[in-house]
Amino acid sequence: MQKEDFITLAHKYVQNKCSLSEKEAVETFFLRQTEREQNTIILSLNEEKRNTILQKIKTEINKPKKKIRSLYFKIIQIAAIAIIVLAIPLLITRSTSKSLITQSAAKGEIKTLFLPDGSQLILNSNSSITYSNDFKDNRKLILKGEAYFKVVRNPNSPFTIETLQFITKVLGTSFTIKAYENYPNSISVLSGKVKVNSIENPNQNIFLTKNQQLLFQKSQVPQVLNDSREDFLAWTKNIVVLKNTSLGETAEILRNKFNVTILFDNPKLEKLRITGKFKDENITTVLKSIAEVKQLEINFQTPNKIFIREKPKK
Repeated sequence: MQKEDFITLAHKYVQNKCSLSEKEAVETFFLRQTEREQNTIILSLNEEKRNTILQKIKTEINKPKKKIRSLYFKIIQIAAIAIIVLAIPLLITRSTSKSLITQSAAKGEIKTLFLPDGSQLILNSNSSITYSNDFKDNRKLILKGEAYFKVVRNPNSPFTIETLQFITKVLGTSFTIKAYENYPNSISVLSGKVKVNSIENPNQNIFLTKNQQLLFQKSQVPQVLNDSREDFLAWTKNIVVLKNTSLGETAEILRNKFNVTILFDNPKLEKLRITGKFKDENITTVLKSIAEVKQLEINFQTPNKIFIREKPKK
């Protein structure tokens, strides 16, 4: 029901000019609203207006009534007047729930997006962001996976990104966030300044500037590192960078990038570490290089299902 239609109908109700169906509609709407948020309308008004409305209701209650039902719906009439005169904007606003918008990049896909405030982001494979439809006024989003952000500056509206492990807040800057589950998470700053608060220790503020990276590893204190802009953005340029990275995390990177399944014959293999850089290489080349260095055997059971085992000793 549109705001104007409701006001017209409420006026008719107060003047006893409603049809039976219109009367039932007004009473049902009011009863449902009070069930959802008892006292919300009255409490949202200033003290003078609340007192005026409550005094009217008390006056009506103190009048002798022939029937309880007539008293009950007389109170609804008074409430309808209050809604018309004072509270209709609030009622309409509260009846309109916010909606959430989710955008995602599938495995094997990198997607460039523009947010409603003009900010740009690149979403890495197997990643998603979720934000409210009022994002221009409330610049908050939830990130799962990895993304590069180039945030439009707005001193009056901080830009906030929430992940499972930390919350990042900025005014206007560029940075990347890696927040895949089960593996080390990080925030890497390319320009400007960001503030980070971990979920476990929300009162501790950590500030990062250009070329700094904050690394979150399981059961360890967050660590600030210095690194290069090129490595921060490598994945946006189809480059895989491994820096003393576990094979378990490497497999997760490759799963997301190439949309494949990678299995290990022995869980111990996932703890092996590898360093290397691969630009525009296919998965076969990457895995063969890793296998040669770590004495592993790669078996493609299908084009999308890969099995890794130790190379048999001669």
